[in-house]
Amino acid sequence: MILAWLKKRRNALQSKSTPLAPRGQNTSAPQPISAPAGPLALYLAGQIAAAEQAISAQQSIEADDPDCILVQGLIALDKGLKVDSLRILERGVSLHPTNSEMQVAVGRALVLAGRGSAAAAAFRRALALDPGHAGANLNLAKQALAGGREGDCLPLFQAAIDRDPSMAEAHFHLGNLFRARGDMELAEKHYRKATSSRTNYEDALANLGSLLKDRGNNDEAIQHLEHALRIKPDISEAAFNLAMIRVNQRMWPEARQWLQNSLIANPKQADANYWLGNASMGLGDASAARIAYQAALRLNGNYVQARWGHAMAQLPAVSADKAEQDHAVGAFAAELDKLKTWFRVHRPNHAYQAVGAQQPYYLAYIPNDHREVLSQYGALCTSLMGAWARKAGVPAPVRGIGSKCKIGIVSAHIHEHSVWRALVLGWVKHLDPAQFELHIFHTGSGRDAQTEMASRLATRFYHALGNWPEWANVISSARMDVLVYPEIGMDATTVRLASLKLAPVQLASWGHPITTGLPTMDAFVSAKALEPEGAAAHYTEKLISLPDLGCCYHPFGLSPTRIDLQQWGINKTDRILLCAGTPFKYSPCDDALWIDIAKRCSPAKLVFFRATPGALADLLETRLRKAFKEAALDFDAHVSFIPWQSPSNFFGLLDQADVYLDSVGFSGFNTTMQAIERGTPVVAWEGEFMRGRFASGILRQMGLDEWVANSHEGYTALVEKLCTNKALHDSVKHQISARRSLIFNSPTAVSAFAQEVISLVGQTRK
Repeated sequence: MILAWLKKRRNALQSKSTPLAPRGQNTSAPQPISAPAGPLALYLAGQIAAAEQAISAQQSIEADDPDCILVQGLIALDKGLKVDSLRILERGVSLHPTNSEMQVAVGRALVLAGRGSAAAAAFRRALALDPGHAGANLNLAKQALAGGREGDCLPLFQAAIDRDPSMAEAHFHLGNLFRARGDMELAEKHYRKATSSRTNYEDALANLGSLLKDRGNNDEAIQHLEHALRIKPDISEAAFNLAMIRVNQRMWPEARQWLQNSLIANPKQADANYWLGNASMGLGDASAARIAYQAALRLNGNYVQARWGHAMAQLPAVSADKAEQDHAVGAFAAELDKLKTWFRVHRPNHAYQAVGAQQPYYLAYIPNDHREVLSQYGALCTSLMGAWARKAGVPAPVRGIGSKCKIGIVSAHIHEHSVWRALVLGWVKHLDPAQFELHIFHTGSGRDAQTEMASRLATRFYHALGNWPEWANVISSARMDVLVYPEIGMDATTVRLASLKLAPVQLASWGHPITTGLPTMDAFVSAKALEPEGAAAHYTEKLISLPDLGCCYHPFGLSPTRIDLQQWGINKTDRILLCAGTPFKYSPCDDALWIDIAKRCSPAKLVFFRATPGALADLLETRLRKAFKEAALDFDAHVSFIPWQSPSNFFGLLDQADVYLDSVGFSGFNTTMQAIERGTPVVAWEGEFMRGRFASGILRQMGLDEWVANSHEGYTALVEKLCTNKALHDSVKHQISARRSLIFNSPTAVSAFAQEVISLVGQTRK
């Protein structure tokens, strides 16, 4: 610390200095004469070597000069020379016992030597000589803080800044104390004063940035954190906080880089390793994620979120090849067994914190029946969350009071989103208010015009209530007759809530189209047009198949934007084949299909999309490039990856497309409906499970069964027909335009849904 008094001494010394007359100038008139800078001024200016030379010169005149002794002691203190600094400064105190700065300096040397009581006595002597001395109060406060005497240190820090309001270190410590007490306003005030007094105070900059991050002021937080790291690149906490801002923004490359920087500065951070695992999963690097989770567990074996994450990281987002995909399911099942055993043996009190930390989201994109492994996963989720609920005193669900059925929708996507557009919008618009009280629990952060509409139509709308325990309390207290979870598996908060029993009847639906495995779910709401024969065997829940598509879909009604395709290397002569699925929808099992289509439909461009960040699309592109190369086919001549588009831009692309190609194994409901809205011909794949039958169900509902395939050869042949027969292509466009009213704006399925809900609630009331 640079003592405030010494700063003032330096300023005083500098103000007394006057320039010497240049050589040769007439000096007959009186000229001000400047004294050479003394050791104290040089030391405070950071000119240590010059200060040491000035000490030698001054001591040759006055061996016991107090400033010389003080600066010698301070230099030794700065170097951490405990013995030398104490010897020098104790001699200074003995020679100049009334010098308060010498008393403070010897006190600091005594602290460095581990002699706390003697140091405190020195600071008190300084206060006796100079009541209110800022440095003495500051150092006594730091001693009290180190001793855990918070009540003593607060008035001492305050006394220090009463004497010297610019004392940055006192403001810094006050900021820390008020933050620990939860008084963020005062904490921010003191951090700001610390950084304004000392603009390069890296610790204060880092803590101010951290506080601003916690208060949601991300832009300014980033400025302060980056400033701190420019001054001192190895502040691991600052790098970690920058990473967490990027995690919350889902900016995975930046998050990973800052986490790696934080770990370089301090490798023994379980949290940083855990979040590095999460960032790596966000980038589709499951192998790196597993390594990071294991590193976290080596540092903290009870880190339940890392243990859980390691199991989920057995499932890659985009498999490099079929072997990796085939291995993933067995690896996940094996790690899930280990998880169950570990929780049973160790029974940590915080076990519930693992649930929802990560989810087996990518399992649904592997084309197998996963009912058994998801039932094991679901049982573990409900077991851990149930233990929490019993300790927290969450009451058993009680039916609502009143003549109307109280139905609650719990979703993180009450805004423009595929789940909202496909499912929730129809319920919100068409559930009869004479029969139902509609309560919407919007657990996500997104809010737009669709959110506002939902808030107007609902009996009661809940949003931004805090973390999941608060949501559990609110939902339980609302006493719903039935809770509907449209997308279990896509959001941490909803999977935690869904693992609890918060209403007498709880339903899942196909916002994430696979069984939840949760024993807390009474039924899974699906659709007859989407399910194959024997579909009930795919679910742990009771299967409810609503009529037709099972939903009331409202089209966008947007005006399309005309897009210049040449900006992405798509030629005017190319047939445009849109592949609009997210990268993880494309299994390596089907790479040969896209190669075959490229060969048979040339000149054509298969148009895939690259969202931000583009890491997952990069993985898919790398795999497809390899497959095309092995097939001796020019990848760039047949494939384009273009940026993710806004709805109006996507509609413009649909207008220019020759065919919309359904993704195999995991179909696209919303994108297919958008293609139908624009009259774009669709070739659909009819999979073994509901998640692979959205487009086929839509086409069959419209009587366009002939454009549904269930083999690679059949699929390719249909695409080729549409590309090479213009009359047929135009006929299909006409049929789509004539028949799309069959699948839009129909409340039939919502009425059937209402009847099923009333029946289920009635059964619980008997």
